[in-house]
Amino acid sequence: MASQRPITSASASLPSIYSFTLTTLEPLFAINGVFLALFKPQSYLSTMTRDTATVAPDTRFLYTQLAGAWLFFAFVEAVVLRRFDDLRLWRLLCAAMLLSDAAYCHSVAQAVGGWRAWMVLGEWTAADHAVFWSTAPCALIRLLVVLDVGVREHRAKGE
Repeated sequence: MASQRPITSASASLPSIYSFTLTTLEPLFAINGVFLALFKPQSYLSTMTRDTATVAPDTRFLYTQLAGAWLFFAFVEAVVLRRFDDLRLWRLLCAAMLLSDAAYCHSVAQAVGGWRAWMVLGEWTAADHAVFWSTAPCALIRLLVVLDVGVREHRAKGE
């Protein structure tokens, strides 16, 4: 039987801005994504595509599926990260969320015609800024957690 490794407290090791962003701020953003995907899919699509696409009725199920992904994000951050004060678990979940972030960021570029079009900051709309500024800081914090940047040395519980 493998010996149990001591648990390092995430709340004692991470800067409070990391914890606040991941357990409070971003779950609210995710719930907003749930609301938009379920009840205002055209608004969601318009925000992503600079008003160049419309929701086809036979694709509504995709927005319900998207809402499920947003719900998962909100639950993991607002419930799981609050319930388990284990830095290793936080790192693993942040790594998994970074995979989702990579796909999401690529979808943002796809929605406006690809990376070349997205990179023209002068063409950004208010919605582009909202998408970027509600995504990038959260993804950056997850990356910092995974890379151990800003993490304070803290003795593990049970040592």
